Amino acid sequence: MSEPEPTWRRLEKLMCSREAGWWEQLVDAIPELDSLAGTAQPAEYHAEGDVAEHTRLAVASCPTEAGSELLWVALLHDVGKPVTTVCHEDGRITSHDHAKVGAGIADDILLRLNFPDASRQRIVWAVRHHTFHHAWNIRDRAQLSRRHWAFISDERFPLLLEFLRIDSLASRGNPSQMTVSDFFRDLRQEIATTPEGLSRRAHK
Repeated sequence: MSEPEPTWRRLEKLMCSREAGWWEQLVDAIPELDSLAGTAQPAEYHAEGDVAEHTRLAVASCPTEAGSELLWVALLHDVGKPVTTVCHEDGRITSHDHAKVGAGIADDILLRLNFPDASRQRIVWAVRHHTFHHAWNIRDRAQLSRRHWAFISDERFPLLLEFLRIDSLASRGNPSQMTVSDFFRDLRQEIATTPEGLSRRAHK
């Protein structure tokens, strides 16, 4: 007699199929997603709407052949926003530390779902660092320090890079994010294929 299908695998299939009611079924299974609805975002960066709409678009922007980890990063990347978002009197909307807070929430969710440990750790790392480019604010490779190069050469970075593109597609009001994705993709390619890049990776 075969073992029952893990809940996380069933939910993953929902994300891939996007059949009628797929989002509602995910919210039923993962209560932390419920509070994404109604959590506001700055319109100048997120013309698509609230965090729930952005997250649905992120999952839907994943290619049909997307790997398991990319789907879960797309689903959980902003799960920390409901508890960190502040709507200020002057109209500003901020979500400071939502990536760090969200990584802890994502870890709890994946542990509860008995997600495989190695993949869980990579997903949580990507959620924790998915806003790295905002903190760096780098547009010129000459600005990159040894620490930056070490981060880009990390074996988990390709997952984060994949997600940057997905996040750009789901951020309808911020197409400039795609330029950022391309910038870091070129740097990662340099590390993988040029003598200088291989040397950086060897000495990180």
